[in-house]
Amino acid sequence: MKSVLVSAGLTQLQHELDVLNADPNVRFIVMLMAVQTEITHDDINHVLVTSPKPIIGGLFPYVLYEKSLLTAGIVLIGFSCSYNLAVIPALSKTTQVEAELQRQLPWQNTERGTLFTFVHGMSSGVQRLIDGLFNQYGLEINYIGGGCGSLQKLDQPCVITPQGIVADAAILVMADVQSGIGVAHGWQSISRAFKVTEVEDNEIVSIDWRPAAEVYRSVVEDHSGMRFSEQSFSEMARAYPFGIAKLADELVIRDPIALNGQRIVCVGDVRRGSYLHVMHGKPDYVSSAAGKARQKAAENLKGRQPQLMLFMDCISRVLFLGELFAREITHVSMPEVPLAGALTLGEIANSGYDYLELYNKTSVVGLLASDTSGIN
Repeated sequence: MKSVLVSAGLTQLQHELDVLNADPNVRFIVMLMAVQTEITHDDINHVLVTSPKPIIGGLFPYVLYEKSLLTAGIVLIGFSCSYNLAVIPALSKTTQVEAELQRQLPWQNTERGTLFTFVHGMSSGVQRLIDGLFNQYGLEINYIGGGCGSLQKLDQPCVITPQGIVADAAILVMADVQSGIGVAHGWQSISRAFKVTEVEDNEIVSIDWRPAAEVYRSVVEDHSGMRFSEQSFSEMARAYPFGIAKLADELVIRDPIALNGQRIVCVGDVRRGSYLHVMHGKPDYVSSAAGKARQKAAENLKGRQPQLMLFMDCISRVLFLGELFAREITHVSMPEVPLAGALTLGEIANSGYDYLELYNKTSVVGLLASDTSGIN
């Protein structure tokens, strides 16, 4: 697999894509694009629909290449393995996700593959997609990907498909490439477990039969010594996510991003009847979790030699860590293993042993080994 950073605009992008398209070993291309890249959507769409080989991926607040965090630029990764591809448009309105997966993405290989998954991060259909993927493919494969989009324009087209950049959609590529996936977040509980008693999509309405915002505000203000009346909700909440109890090593993090009256709006659904904790983290501990994710990924690769690290990290982690985010890159990096990735609006992963999840405020590391085509 081959990775390259495009930082010089449309001309360089077209040149690098020409090189990848001319390579007989490359079968499909992943494109990770920072939203502030100064190339118009019309130009990108022309590139996508005219490419001889399918291009998939998304637009993200930042992209990662080697040890650089970039607000502008495009990461291209050429893969030589066999694959199947599916695009699910109008995800929020698609109720038969499993039927679409069965139709578009049959998977017959008995060897463990990797499903690259990019979805509009703020679509109301994300959890339905996650459930459909797990019901259809279970733990027989590895999953890695994330939520696409901009923090400023939540509804803008952001999912990269061979038909162009689209909104409210998902693109999936089932690839015959071996991988090891690791997940870690570094946040710690500061509260007892609360029961989620009423929800509506990605909004928590009540906790322990009390208004959700009232319960959350009480815990955060007691712990921080600050008041929501003195700061914006987003500034306070970025240091105090929720932890949802699941059958896994760590609590699954949900990111509270806004209030809707007394409701709390989260990135991703929270199920009625689930139990949640209010979490907090120390910057050093949070940043070092990326190293833990990398260690888990290496263990799950089972002795194979990694050719590329795909690092899908949460945008809210850099908002929390600020300049200390450089430590996270240091913790996750591996000598002689190229790093490519993005900061996402929700992370999608499954190590092959835990349930498939949509994560928030979490580091997901995918170590990709050479595929069956013998790429190098």
